[in-house]
Amino acid sequence: MAAKLNQYVIELWHDPGISPLSNPVYRDKANYTHKVLPDMLAARGIKVIGSWHLDPEHRSILIWEAPSVEDVRDVLYGSGFMHWCDGRIYPTTPLADMHKWAVAQDTH
Repeated sequence: MAAKLNQYVIELWHDPGISPLSNPVYRDKANYTHKVLPDMLAARGIKVIGSWHLDPEHRSILIWEAPSVEDVRDVLYGSGFMHWCDGRIYPTTPLADMHKWAVAQDTH
């Protein structure tokens, strides 16, 4: 039986001075990250739901389905994202599920 996949939103950003757009050192780092990322995702059983760059900011949003937050973290480090980006990982809950959970809570 396959492991249950949870959904995570990942926010990544970097300072303009280390943008792969204009900095050759960080362009090499970004090229490495994007080269190794597909195999790392596959090895951890992570499915990419979406990935967007927030123009013109130096910021990206990724949505992945993964067995655990540790798998997400390990891929972010292992692929090199964390060598040139800061980031946050947000576990998610579908809004309808959160609403059901919230209204079932005692308010006293």
